[in-house]
Amino acid sequence: MNAKKITQYPELDGVLQDYAERLKETLGDFLVGVYLVGSLAIGDFDLTSDIDFIVVTSDELSESQIRQVQSVHDQTYGQDNRWVKQFEYSFFPKDILNQPSSPFSRDGRTEGENRELWHFCHGSPTLERSDHDNSLVIRWTLAEKAVVVIGPEPTALSNSVSANALRIEVRNTLVGWGNELLEDPEPYRNRFFQAFIVLHYCRMLQDLDEGRVTSKLEGAEWAKTRLDVKWIPLIDFCWDERQDTEIHTSQPAVPEIFNEVLAFVNYAATRSKVFTIS
Repeated sequence: MNAKKITQYPELDGVLQDYAERLKETLGDFLVGVYLVGSLAIGDFDLTSDIDFIVVTSDELSESQIRQVQSVHDQTYGQDNRWVKQFEYSFFPKDILNQPSSPFSRDGRTEGENRELWHFCHGSPTLERSDHDNSLVIRWTLAEKAVVVIGPEPTALSNSVSANALRIEVRNTLVGWGNELLEDPEPYRNRFFQAFIVLHYCRMLQDLDEGRVTSKLEGAEWAKTRLDVKWIPLIDFCWDERQDTEIHTSQPAVPEIFNEVLAFVNYAATRSKVFTIS
């Protein structure tokens, strides 16, 4: 099989195309398409990044289809390459894709099983329910930046997301997740999240400012010129940490750095209030 060019990594292209074709053979016309989102669509993908994509289907997966999807994932997950353990993806029924939904509102986290999709978490061998991808950020990325692995052009599948609707979701997420982090930071007190949180908050502030979805690298550079200069050493430290391909949640955070991370989250939540949303 000659893989078409999807990313800048030919081996990854082969893995993605093989997965999509196996899924198509299994689901037939029930499969609408497979689309890269995340950093492979937005830009600035690096070897520590997730390989984020969504699978669009014509309806909810049935029990038999869930078993079939798990089998296809098992076949892919068992391959001997660096890429498959970085897969993170959700199955989006078409009607759900066109029903705007966000992880946070002004009142906090949006609860309800109706937000959950079938999802494979980063490196996970098991299909589970999660609202991880059920956001306007994913819908905006699908409409504006997604890369087609298989299927029709994504503009035919999803309604566009306005800049202000995106800003509202980003600000609610920035504040809502920030409140959760500050209330109970222990699940995130590790080397991976120590860097991720700062870079993600930089990106969310830029998204809020510009009304579009940006990359972690863009966000870091934007933050160093737009935020208080006292945060530059922390941002640089976190970016350097992210370049280590061995970074992992099993590694402890640096206590004094993690305290700065929490202070930055609090600062970013306050800073988010200066942006006007019409």
